[in-house]
Amino acid sequence: MDATMQCPCPPKGGETRHPQGDTVRLRDRLDYRTVTTIRKAMTVVDTDDPQVRLAERLAICTEFYMLMGIESWTLVDAKGKPVEVSHQAIRDLVFTSPDVESVSEVAEELYNPVVLLPLVLRASASSPPTPTPSPESDDSTSPTSDQTTPPKPLRPSSTSTIRTVATETTTSSPVGASSSSQSAASAA
Repeated sequence: MDATMQCPCPPKGGETRHPQGDTVRLRDRLDYRTVTTIRKAMTVVDTDDPQVRLAERLAICTEFYMLMGIESWTLVDAKGKPVEVSHQAIRDLVFTSPDVESVSEVAEELYNPVVLLPLVLRASASSPPTPTPSPESDDSTSPTSDQTTPPKPLRPSSTSTIRTVATETTTSSPVGASSSSQSAASAA
């Protein structure tokens, strides 16, 4: 898949070498080793702030998409000779370009479904369901993270009965349905 970015090549005679931009070609697929390398790179982020850690992991992921996904481009050096694609050339010419987002967005669209989506699906399938507290429970009886035994099941709800003073018998109606009436004394 191709991405077009503003030309980062050295100017020729003070003019932009490629006014329409340069083309950066990304591999259509990443092989197993590359996907695994990207996933492993995301796990080595070490910071005290979980929010920063997530942002850094995603940035590292995108960085590796470009480092390992760019296979060719139209970039040239000061003499007009093609620049060979290498990790250092990508860092020097693409990562420092103000238009790096043009390439990173295409890389994310292309590789996120292969690299990140399986991780998200695996994490969501393995996470336990979140318990919903019942209205009767209070925080003192709620399970805690260090609780090793499962919580006791709740008692079945009991039904309350109202004592009645008098009851009447049920009689059959002419159409086969039963009917009953409650006396005023039993409703109290």
